[in-house]
Amino acid sequence: MKTIGITAIILGVFLCVYQIQTQIRASYRLEKYYTNLWELADKSSTISAKYQYLLQFSSALQLGYNRGEFASHDAIWLQTPNNSFESNLKALTSLVERLAEIREMNPSSFEYNTAIQQITAQEQGEAGKIMAIFRGCYELASYPAIWGWIGFLLLLFECVLVSGGFLILEF
Repeated sequence: MKTIGITAIILGVFLCVYQIQTQIRASYRLEKYYTNLWELADKSSTISAKYQYLLQFSSALQLGYNRGEFASHDAIWLQTPNNSFESNLKALTSLVERLAEIREMNPSSFEYNTAIQQITAQEQGEAGKIMAIFRGCYELASYPAIWGWIGFLLLLFECVLVSGGFLILEF
């Protein structure tokens, strides 16, 4: 009986370490190949630099999607256009297109300043949501052990294994 308890504890700890290591690897790869471009665009102070980084970001996302690194939705059930990779990529593409238009405007014009305010408001209001969808699609396709409710259920299973193992050792 003690062997079962020890085995359960070891398995639970092993799965927990696996899940932590997977989370670290997923976050690193997502940052290295994708989100760093968004963050660099956000930090850039010129429209040209923002445009270039966002263009690279959208191209990298499309390439990753074509390679199967992103799921079509940040959901297994209850898929909607809002949690769709392609819909969010279209929204990002429209932002890139808007930046391309703004690059051609006179920086001292009212039209330019209005467009900049709209872009800034859009980035601040929707950036977190759009990035969360891309992250979810990436984790679901490439690292499902940490994605949403699958990751939660695995964590719950790990807790049951470890606590169950200790309970078995007590008896």
